[in-house]
Parts: sequence; C-alpha cells; structure tokens
Amino acid sequence: MEEVTEGRGTTTRKNLLLPEGEFSAEATIKPWSSWWFPTVDDFLFAAKNGELSPLQKYDLYSSTFQHKTTTAAAYEREKLYDARADSWSGLCFAWALASIMEPEPNKPIVHGSLRFKVGDLKALLLKTYEAVTDTPTVGDRNDGEWNDVYADILPHTFHRVLVVELFKNRRPFIIDRDPGHEVWNLPVYKAITKITRDTRARDVVHVRTVLFVATPDVKTYDYVGANVTTREYTYDLNGAWEGRRFVVRGGVWTENSRWDHPDFVVLRPNEVKRASFNPQIDVETVDAILKRE
Repeated sequence: MEEVTEGRGTTTRKNLLLPEGEFSAEATIKPWSSWWFPTVDDFLFAAKNGELSPLQKYDLYSSTFQHKTTTAAAYEREKLYDARADSWSGLCFAWALASIMEPEPNKPIVHGSLRFKVGDLKALLLKTYEAVTDTPTVGDRNDGEWNDVYADILPHTFHRVLVVELFKNRRPFIIDRDPGHEVWNLPVYKAITKITRDTRARDVVHVRTVLFVATPDVKTYDYVGANVTTREYTYDLNGAWEGRRFVVRGGVWTENSRWDHPDFVVLRPNEVKRASFNPQIDVETVDAILKRE
C-alpha cells in the first residue's frame, strides 16, 4: 500500500495513493489493558477491606523511603474525586497513552513492608499521564456544540492516518471511538483493510477496515495482558484512478459507520512530558516505586 508523506499531527502531501486489494499491518508495540479508574470511583484514595489504596501506599512510600510528607490520597479525595461526574469521565486517555508509551506493570513490587499490586502500579503510572498535553491530534473533538462536525474525523483523513502510522511506520495510535461528546479512548495496534472498486462509478472505491484495539473492560484491577476487541468501519473514498493507483480526494462514512466512527485520532508522540492533576504526585517517585529509576 502506498502512502503520503506525513508530518506529526498533519499530512503534508496532496494525495493519498491506494491500490485495490486487502492489506493488514501490526504495530511493533502492542498496548496493554488496565482498568480506567472512573472519576466517580474512590479506589485511588480509599482503603478497601483493610488494604491501603494506591495513593495511600504512595504517601507511605514517600514518607518511609524518601522522608518526604505527601498527601496525594487526601488531595485526590478532596479536589479530584467527583461522585456526580459523568459516567464516562476517568483515566481512559491516560491509560491508552501509557499503554503505547510504557512497558506494562505486570507483577507486584515490594518495598520493605509495602506491597504494590499490579492494580496499584497501573493506577500510579496512569496518574502521571493524566495531564499530558503535548500529543499530536488529527480531527476535532465533538464537544456537543451546535457547530461540531459529527462526521469528523472524515474517513479519507482517518485512512491517511491508518496508512502512515500503522502500515508505513508500524506505530500504534489512539482513537476516540465515540463520535459524540463522550470520549472513549482506545489504542489501535493492528488493522485489516479491504479496498474495492465501485463497479459503476470510476471515481469511488469502497473500504472496509477492521481495527484491533486493547480495551479497559477488565474485571479486576490487577489484570495483566491485553483484552482485545475489534472495531469495524466502512466508508467510500472518492478520487480518480491513475493506472493501478487510486488518488484519494475525499470520502464519506457509510452503513453503520455514518453514526459509529472515530471522533478524532491521537498519534503516538516520540516522547511526552508526564504530569498529574494531583500536585502531590511526583513522576520520579512513581518511577522509583515502579523500579524504573
């Protein structure tokens, strides 16, 4: 499959050139799954069944091993927790980004008498990704405003990202799977796409693309591995044939994808400046807990 020349967050060549046929590609990085810690969930700061929460363990680690007093659990409870938050609000973007940037915390880690379970470690790691802002994005978020474009991201732009990021560079990327105002981020690591000529209109090709994504739909905080599902999209691309290559000019979502398609795409950055909305959480301390110093 031929591709465009790209810039991070943009595409710079005028034309996307596609041959007819079926193609597949898989990223060199496979994302991992984690619970996404909804804003209405008190798991991050509240002890359960006699066991400290992840942020209570963080505070105890800070005082015990770094001789530094932190109040991460109290800050989370008083400033960030919201029992009336939207049901979809949480750390799904932090998880999706961390899962394509970091190795998976896949076993408990012990520091003295402190035992951090897998769920604790993932929670702490995700908290260092929740305030990341320097990520290249393609498409605009639907905020529910009157002038938001429901069809965005447009399918020819989406397919350009697919070709450049996954098929050419073998990089995973993130989609918001909901074209409405809710945000549900999923990391994409594999795709199969089929491009078929229209039998009557020479200026149209039909495309069916299946994305393989990791999901946060896990039944335990300590889940290890990738809980994988697929998302299927159909769309028509319009343009013109130049020999065996189709020069793409535009596109429209078709069938169920007219109302069920990605809202925007986040590209995997080369590096990020990790940050938390909780000022009591220090990235270096989290890395020390994870033994990634």
